[in-house]
Amino acid sequence: MAMVKQFDVYMCDVKGIEKPCLIISPNELNELLTYVIIAPITNLERRYPCRVFVGLKGQKAQIALDMIQTVQKKELTQKIGVLPDSSHAEIRQILIQMFS
Repeated sequence: MAMVKQFDVYMCDVKGIEKPCLIISPNELNELLTYVIIAPITNLERRYPCRVFVGLKGQKAQIALDMIQTVQKKELTQKIGVLPDSSHAEIRQILIQMFS
């Protein structure tokens, strides 16, 4: 598998169901470990401060930072894109607030 990078968007096989997810683990860890930290991407809209709106395949979606989890890299089935740079700072800021 090619190098998985922070802010890549992948399809992920979670318990037999393929769902889109955002890689949030830092590249230094992604190089060394067999697993990555992800945030699921959902089209179920919630007005939570830990959700970030994005467009995915022409549809409105949310990155669910309140549902982060680790998955094995082998569960990442297909890279479908990269999150635009304009969203990186917002995601980092939310994660800092969540864990401080």
